[in-house]
Amino acid sequence: MSEGVYENTDGFEDNKSNAMKNTDIDGQLYGNVRAFKPRPRDGVVASEPDSSGKRLFLVAAVCLGLLCVLLLAGIIGLSVYYNRAINDSEDKRNSLFQSFSLYKINATEERDQLQTRYNNLTEEKGHIQAKLFVMEQHCQEGWRYFDSKFYFLSTEKKTWKQSRQDCLDRGADLVVINSREEQTFVFNLHLRAWIGLNDSVTEGIWKWVDGTPLTTGYWAAEQPDDSGQEDCAEIYYGQDDPVKTWNDDKCGTNHNWICEKEE
Repeated sequence: MSEGVYENTDGFEDNKSNAMKNTDIDGQLYGNVRAFKPRPRDGVVASEPDSSGKRLFLVAAVCLGLLCVLLLAGIIGLSVYYNRAINDSEDKRNSLFQSFSLYKINATEERDQLQTRYNNLTEEKGHIQAKLFVMEQHCQEGWRYFDSKFYFLSTEKKTWKQSRQDCLDRGADLVVINSREEQTFVFNLHLRAWIGLNDSVTEGIWKWVDGTPLTTGYWAAEQPDDSGQEDCAEIYYGQDDPVKTWNDDKCGTNHNWICEKEE
């Protein structure tokens, strides 16, 4: 009966044999597992993997972020610089445009002024040429020019009235002396001649032929003396002082005469 108890009805060996078999299988499995583990090199102790990979990733991420920040800052800086450059360029363009506009205005005004001056000079040139022509014509006819006036010296003698009529026929009148300079000029003509002065209307009140009263006279000493109704004035060059050469004489006396007219 004891043999039946110890008999293995399933055909397996006893427990000891099974335990050994299990042990062998476990050992084989354990050996296989060890085969997958890295073997430590000589002098190096195997350890678990560390976090250096994560750190490198974080450093790379930070560097990339900084690079992005720097790139963004560069873009912003370039944008500000570009806008400022555009504004400066626009200001310079406006300044140049204003300067050009002002230059154009000034140039136009200067051109107009030069054109006006040219026109004035051309007109003045025409007046001078006409004046020279008139002067030449008058000089050929015996006239002399002084201070914008022409003076004619007669070569014959007539009464005061006849002398004046001759001047009127020439488009002139007997000379009216208005200044010391004109008096000196007439004196230097070296003529004893009628001038356009008389007191025929009212004795003692001398008037010029243009109707103006005498204000400054260049009478010789003790003249006018009205000796025998001497109502007409003459210039007498024989005096020593050129501003004291007038004399009153009878209007019917024959003398040379001096005509005067404006240019």
